[in-house]
Amino acid sequence: MDRLALYFAIFKQIKSLPPVLQADLTGKVVLVTGANTGLGFEAAKHFARMNPQRLILACRSDEKGNQAVRRIERDTGYTKAETWLLDLNRFASVQAFADRYEKEGGGRLDILVENAAISSAQTYEKTEDGYMKTSVH
Repeated sequence: MDRLALYFAIFKQIKSLPPVLQADLTGKVVLVTGANTGLGFEAAKHFARMNPQRLILACRSDEKGNQAVRRIERDTGYTKAETWLLDLNRFASVQAFADRYEKEGGGRLDILVENAAISSAQTYEKTEDGYMKTSVH
């Protein structure tokens, strides 16, 4: 691809952004992992504006998750967001999360955003369960 064609391809994408989708999520359950920062937070905030019955922010840190909940409430007026602890580097945390979901009514999960972290680590580390560890620095 020559430079001019590349320029026009990039310019076209920047110039014509698709519309932001809106829907009524009344009665729906939405779960976003990594929802306290970055794309996960922005996705959670977007869903909050569509009024789901339940919006679960799955985060590694209770403190950071609660800060995100307060920011979502301030920015959108939505008051039903919840922080649930979930550390995908620990299988016990994943199991506890699933058990909690089941105990608290579980049921249908309408929207799941699996917002995984990106690791820039140059070394290979294992979790306590023997899987590859991903961590945000």
